[in-house]
Amino acid sequence: MYIVTFYSFKGGVGRTLALANIGLQLAKTGRRVLLVDFDLEAPGLDTFEMLCPREAHCGIIEYVSEFMTTRAAPDVRDFIYEVHGVAQRSGRLWIMPAGKGGPEYSKQLSRMNWLRLYEEFDGFFMFEDIKAQWLDSFRPDYILIDSRTGHTDTVGICTRQLPDAVVVLFFPNEQNLNGLKPTVSSIRKECENRTERKIQLHYVMSNVPDLDDEQEILSGLHQRFQTELRYEKLTSVIHRYDSLSLLKQSLFVVERPKSRLAKEYKGLLEVITQNNTEDRHAVLRKLKLGVSPSVFAKVWQPESQTKWVDDILKHHSRDGEILYLTAMDLKRRGSLERYEILLARSIELGYKSPEAFLAQAEVKMKEQDLVASTQHVWDAFSFKELSQDNLIQGIEILRRANPSKLETVSETNAFASLPAMECSWIADELMWSKEGLHGAINLLKKFEKDKKLTIEEKDLMHLSLSLALMGLGRFDEVMGLFGKKRPDPQVLRVEEAFNYGVAEWGKTGKHSEEMFIRVIELDAKERDRNGANYNQCLAISLWCLGRKKEALERLVKAKNQIDERPSPEFTCWRYMKVTPTGFREDCESIKMLIEGKDIRPEFFPD
Repeated sequence: MYIVTFYSFKGGVGRTLALANIGLQLAKTGRRVLLVDFDLEAPGLDTFEMLCPREAHCGIIEYVSEFMTTRAAPDVRDFIYEVHGVAQRSGRLWIMPAGKGGPEYSKQLSRMNWLRLYEEFDGFFMFEDIKAQWLDSFRPDYILIDSRTGHTDTVGICTRQLPDAVVVLFFPNEQNLNGLKPTVSSIRKECENRTERKIQLHYVMSNVPDLDDEQEILSGLHQRFQTELRYEKLTSVIHRYDSLSLLKQSLFVVERPKSRLAKEYKGLLEVITQNNTEDRHAVLRKLKLGVSPSVFAKVWQPESQTKWVDDILKHHSRDGEILYLTAMDLKRRGSLERYEILLARSIELGYKSPEAFLAQAEVKMKEQDLVASTQHVWDAFSFKELSQDNLIQGIEILRRANPSKLETVSETNAFASLPAMECSWIADELMWSKEGLHGAINLLKKFEKDKKLTIEEKDLMHLSLSLALMGLGRFDEVMGLFGKKRPDPQVLRVEEAFNYGVAEWGKTGKHSEEMFIRVIELDAKERDRNGANYNQCLAISLWCLGRKKEALERLVKAKNQIDERPSPEFTCWRYMKVTPTGFREDCESIKMLIEGKDIRPEFFPD
């Protein structure tokens, strides 16, 4: 149960309208909401057509009057009515009105002595009992209290005793500033006397004209409010909304949900609810945004982190999704031990997502439990339409935990649903090992006879498949990709000519100059191609043509490029991806080849 009071020093700022709209929106989104009308002199909640009872209903005034007469707490359920037809899903909406209205209400209100209530009738404990009854009888997620304006005894009840948060609405003028100072000060003093349940203050500038502020009148006034009320920033701004619908007291979040006013109310709602760790919706939204600092700490501190997590566990200890997101938040903040505990617990509770399974696979990998790590990756791959990041993460874990599983990844749901272009891209990530090359071939061969592919897609699939086949020494299959007859070198692109030339070399043991002449010819025309792997390929092509000096120059260039930008790179000495160190080692082997040593690429037959 989270209690929020809406307070303004003066009327005319749309306080009750804001409360009613936010209460309705909470109920629409599945929350259980109680609205309490404590604006006893000018009650307004039951005047909204959508919120009014079928007949006059007793409320706050009648409750307090009965208590002072009997000295026993009445049953609060007799003073609350439910609003039907507005809540959705598990949501409910109740209202505790100010009272029945009419002459009797006015008499009771005029006789009400709040100071006497507290001094002689234990009024403090009466309101604590009301809070307990609200919780026991209705189990509300939110209670929104519409407070009276000005400085009165009831304002203290609404802004200091009852709430977890106070929304301070104001129009930026001198009168409101002077009036708000003592109320805000008293709330802060109340917080200083508490060790728990600090009151969160939200500042909302309301009924603001939507006009150019070229003379900085508005910004100047706001600066004064900010300085003298001592807050860092506004929670929200509610602009003046010129619409005749306001005369009918329309509730915009229901009747005009796409209007600017409705959007501003929804924005205010998100901020008000974000620190309520009991609210699953709010906690999920906050965790998904990656925002979880303490309400009161300007800088994230370990103790505030601990309190935030403890509060979540207090209310959501069996919610797998929340535990998973909390775990990931802890990981981002470096609390790894607790991250691992909550991650494991989320999966035990049945939370199933590819991200959770992959995170747990990483944990098991760290623990050297390779069997469990592999199983968690396989669980992740049982989902369809994984992100590219998830696919790559799973592949990298399998490379370390169980490389043999890479051969069959194409059979999982995650890879079976991949479109052609993504298959080609993912195949590149598989080409780190012999097992990965097998997996890439199995993945790419699914599209060999796909007539829906464009020419560009077919060319890309053809290239990726030829690279994977080459790395396994399947030269006949590589050459077969170009047709039954040996292709004319003049119709081939640079990468096709090079791959075909190397395939012939690997099959026959002799390199044909014709294909490598084509590579050099095209290189002269395609000066924009200049990567480390490209220069490595050019070094071998030049060596095949007997141009050793130029070959060594290209090889030096390739090594320099990998030194300048050390990252994984494809190497034509193995036809696989390797680390920067592996690439440098392959360049040394190619250098030995160019200098006349009797060695051959690693994927050639012995």
